[in-house]
Amino acid sequence: MSKMKIAGLVFMASFLSISVFWVGVFPRWSIATQSIARLHDSPKVEEDLAPLPNSMAEVNETSEIDSKEDQLATSPNSAQLAQGKYPEESSLSQPDQSKLLTEKAPSQSEAINTRFEDSQSSDQKPESLSELSSGTSMQEPVHSNPKPNIIISGTKEDLSPTPLPGPPGTPIRPYYDEAGNPPTAPGLAMRQRKFQPENEKMAYLTFDDGPYPSTTPKILDILDKEKVRATFFNIGQQVELYPDLLKAVYEQDHVIGNHTYSHNMAEVYKGPENFLDDVRKAEEIIYQTIGIRPQIVRAPGGTVGHFNIDYFNTIDAAGYLMEDWNVDPGDTNPRLFSEDQLIRNVEEQIQGKTRVVILLHDLVGKNSTIDALPEIIELLRKQGFSFGVLGPDVLPIVFSGGLQN
Repeated sequence: MSKMKIAGLVFMASFLSISVFWVGVFPRWSIATQSIARLHDSPKVEEDLAPLPNSMAEVNETSEIDSKEDQLATSPNSAQLAQGKYPEESSLSQPDQSKLLTEKAPSQSEAINTRFEDSQSSDQKPESLSELSSGTSMQEPVHSNPKPNIIISGTKEDLSPTPLPGPPGTPIRPYYDEAGNPPTAPGLAMRQRKFQPENEKMAYLTFDDGPYPSTTPKILDILDKEKVRATFFNIGQQVELYPDLLKAVYEQDHVIGNHTYSHNMAEVYKGPENFLDDVRKAEEIIYQTIGIRPQIVRAPGGTVGHFNIDYFNTIDAAGYLMEDWNVDPGDTNPRLFSEDQLIRNVEEQIQGKTRVVILLHDLVGKNSTIDALPEIIELLRKQGFSFGVLGPDVLPIVFSGGLQN
């Protein structure tokens, strides 16, 4: 065989070998190239390129961890909800978002996140969970134990921020003035308030310590006959015993105030926090009974001799407004003043006053109070007084002695 033929055969063999190799390899190379390109364009590149587990145990462990991470990434925890915090959009990774879209309908917490993101786009960031839940079609509350708003007679009080405590040398100024300016004293930190205008002469009938079956219905009958509203400062323990009586007072359109749960001075005056705890306990019982949270509080025995600046600061910071009185007919006196004596005491003490808050008691055995009540109302009318009820938007009367301690 000549050299030319040998060279030709070698060339043909080489060409065929290269052709076979190219035809066999090219499809796999093309597929691999396209796959790599897709991986680099996909948000799941890190997940897809992760090494395979070596055992089924690793598969189960990995699945469990991924599930927990998905829950953490998509659902706010209880601490976040309690603080009014919600996860931002960036807290959800791209893989988790794709799973949410393809694997399940959005949960309640995710629906909240969606509304939160929508509000961000309109520059209206919600401040509380209640703002998000209002107006939605969700049947169950998002937060099972939200901090309730402080409400009296269904009206929310708009409170200003608590200021810094007064520095040493701050002059002592009596309790709130008509413009809502707070009292001042060294160390005192009470907020600005807004009070409604009043008639020229105002009288506020208040009844402490109830409700009681022997007195409350009789007082309600007199007030109904006279067409006069009053303010009842109720004790939590009494409300527990006679919830229907509290409902009767409220349904007759009288205002409900808080007179602590126990009325035990030895306990409530151990310190400001003890007092606050007792008030909150009574508030919860009242709320469970009639669905409101009174914001006005009367201290057992009054603030004089019991309150100091720490008490005022603590109660104000919790959103409550303290209420004392400036007319005391004396129906708490152990000697049990007669009907005529109670009326004379009121007549003497209202002289020269244009605003009177009258201390009376809805307490067992106060028959002279019940007998004198129609005459007291008639006396006040003859003196030109209109009748009103107390509330967080009404200028309070409070003894200023506690501001000096």
